Amino acid sequence: MKIIKHNDSLKSGRDLLNWFFDDNFLSTDELFTSIFPWKGTFPKVDISETDENIKVIANIPGVDPDKIEIEVNEDTLTIAGQVEKQEEEEGEKFYRFERGYGEFRRQFSLPARINPEKVNAKVKNGVLTIILPKSEKELKKKIKVEQE
Repeated sequence: MKIIKHNDSLKSGRDLLNWFFDDNFLSTDELFTSIFPWKGTFPKVDISETDENIKVIANIPGVDPDKIEIEVNEDTLTIAGQVEKQEEEEGEKFYRFERGYGEFRRQFSLPARINPEKVNAKVKNGVLTIILPKSEKELKKKIKVEQE
């Protein structure tokens, strides 16, 4: 931890900001996501690949499937949507307010070209699974070497 002396106000202010955002105190990512919980890294995703498909699994708890938009082209996937704010009841007191709401958008470059016409998306228990079949050009063919 840095000790800040207050005799040089400009330098002290800069040191104070550096200390505030130091990893030992609070990272800028933590600060950003605590203020704007749906910006940047929502939804969290896993992306995997087989010979035939690319699979994207995204956690979207509390998101109405009708509020999700998925856009694909040959090499890009975009997931966007909205988490609705729960209406407060009259006279209700909040003791903690952690759940975020609002719009979200994430875009990914895919590791291979896909066939956008054959993409399939399903949601179950707050988990979105997107299957992106690779284009015919991307499918690899194994060649057996023959012995003469």
